[in-house]
Amino acid sequence: MSFSIAPLYAHEGENEAFAVKEDSTPETINIDSQGQKALGLEFGLPRKVMLKETLKATGEVQAAETQAFDVNPPVSGLVKEVYVKQGDTVKKGQTLALVYSIEVANNLTQLLSERTKLSAEIARVQTQLKSDITLQTNQLQLAKINFEREEELLKEGISSRKSYQETKNAYDGSTVKLSALRQRLEQEVKLLQKQRDVLTDTAKGQLRIMGLPEITVDQALKSGAVTADLPIIAPVNGCIVTRSITLGERVDPSKKVFAIVNLDPIWVMVDIFQEQIPKVKEGQNVVIHTPSKHLLSGVISSVGSLVDTGTKTLHVRIVAKNPQGILRPGMFVTAQIITGSANKETFVLPESALVKNKEQTLVYKKVENGFEPLFVETGMHTNNDVEITNGIAAGDLIVTSGAQQLQAQNLLKPGIARAHEGEEHEDHSQHEKDEEPQAAQPVKMFFVFLSGLITALVIIGIWTFVLKTGRKKGSS
Repeated sequence: MSFSIAPLYAHEGENEAFAVKEDSTPETINIDSQGQKALGLEFGLPRKVMLKETLKATGEVQAAETQAFDVNPPVSGLVKEVYVKQGDTVKKGQTLALVYSIEVANNLTQLLSERTKLSAEIARVQTQLKSDITLQTNQLQLAKINFEREEELLKEGISSRKSYQETKNAYDGSTVKLSALRQRLEQEVKLLQKQRDVLTDTAKGQLRIMGLPEITVDQALKSGAVTADLPIIAPVNGCIVTRSITLGERVDPSKKVFAIVNLDPIWVMVDIFQEQIPKVKEGQNVVIHTPSKHLLSGVISSVGSLVDTGTKTLHVRIVAKNPQGILRPGMFVTAQIITGSANKETFVLPESALVKNKEQTLVYKKVENGFEPLFVETGMHTNNDVEITNGIAAGDLIVTSGAQQLQAQNLLKPGIARAHEGEEHEDHSQHEKDEEPQAAQPVKMFFVFLSGLITALVIIGIWTFVLKTGRKKGSS
């Protein structure tokens, strides 16, 4: 005996509602006001705008050859740390790796030593000359007292003019000596300080050439601590396209450890067909459309001179702005070349109004009985709008938000709207409840039969066991 299980569906005979057929086409969808609100549908009329004539071409993003940079360690050393990997985006001045360099440590040690010597010499000169100035200041004070006393005695006629003149000369001489000592202190200290500054600047320049940041040198001068860690710095913004450095490796200035490509600006290489060549010129503006729906601007920088004999196309190079790094080498994009200055009047709709149906594009028009799908032809994309070259009229009320949800309704449940046309949500729900027991009845019958069969088999097995046991006892 064999049994077959009938397939179960929420609506008997409507199993095709849950599968998208290859030959299925969009149909008018009937949704009441509550359903429209639940789907968040919004409507709008096509806008008529003036657009410039354009030419579309597909292309591939490439790194600009003039924006590629090799990074070599400025001195020899051992790789202590590596902070980036291939494919990482880096900023100018970012530390890519750390190299332990004895050469850097030696230069920094020599700088600190020379500065210490000069600072000590400055301190010695200041101490000695300040001591001489103090002694001379005391002598000047004594000479001043003697001079003032002789000056009073001369006025009273007690002292001679000769004594007065001798004390005056001694006072003047002490003043000159004190002034000379002060001038000498200032000059010698300034000279030594200048020597120290020149030494520091020269050493900083050498260390800067080695790649040691000035802030690291300043910290060493302030603390007196010597470091041998040399950072390898990114010279530009860009993407790491090559990494040839590992921990513990010995590197020197001849080894390229990183290759960086600056991604802003970046090149987009497109091919145009031979009949389009007269329309394309250097300096024309281009709108780049990425797979992620981003729009970027560019300019044609060069147009090739040789047509590919196989594809009959011509290479065109576009230099595009890429401040956020959206465009990456190897990415395929669409380029919209603005070929003319003449404007054309055309309809546009927001991108959210368009949905894909296989290889075609459609929009949903609000009609009296629901939403009618209209196949359209598109043209130029500008910001978040799309040019509609064919398929709609000026007075069509188009679904501008929620079109994707309508498309999902159409794909999942084609024909349902017509099968239950005129029913409210409550009627449709009741219809599903009424049909559900009928659809589930074959399964219930099968499980009832299966349960009875298992029970019968168990009883037969028990009786067989009892009979066999009884026979064995009788024979014994």
